[in-house]
Amino acid sequence: MIAVALVLTSCNRHTIYSHYEPVNIDGWERSDTLWFCVGGDADSIFNEQMGLRINGNYPFKDLSLIVEQRLLNGPIVKADTLNLMLADEDGIFLGKGVSLFHYDMDLGTIVLPTADTLQIAVFHNMKREVLPGIASIGITLQKEP
Repeated sequence: MIAVALVLTSCNRHTIYSHYEPVNIDGWERSDTLWFCVGGDADSIFNEQMGLRINGNYPFKDLSLIVEQRLLNGPIVKADTLNLMLADEDGIFLGKGVSLFHYDMDLGTIVLPTADTLQIAVFHNMKREVLPGIASIGITLQKEP
């Protein structure tokens, strides 16, 4: 009974999409693009958020990501370069966690039309071709109240 109550209260009715794509923890190559596809069910405005999980093998204090978003039947809607500070000057990771560090970044809002699909592409933009220590990247969309 308590377990059912916990499950029911932990659901967020405004979240329409939340998915993480795993990354090869030994090395994410620049050419390995992560894809997320979100189908629209009503003309609505959504808040977008990206999640990132890394481990202690990530060798840098920062990370540069390119996020391109397009509607399936149209041009690029948004293209952003995210420059994220993951560690302080002493190399201590700033994310939440102990052995796996989690970060959340706000991507703003987007309008998703009915019967269209939003395609989101994410790839890194670092000088190093292969980045170790990145475990997964996720996208969450929540309907504005």
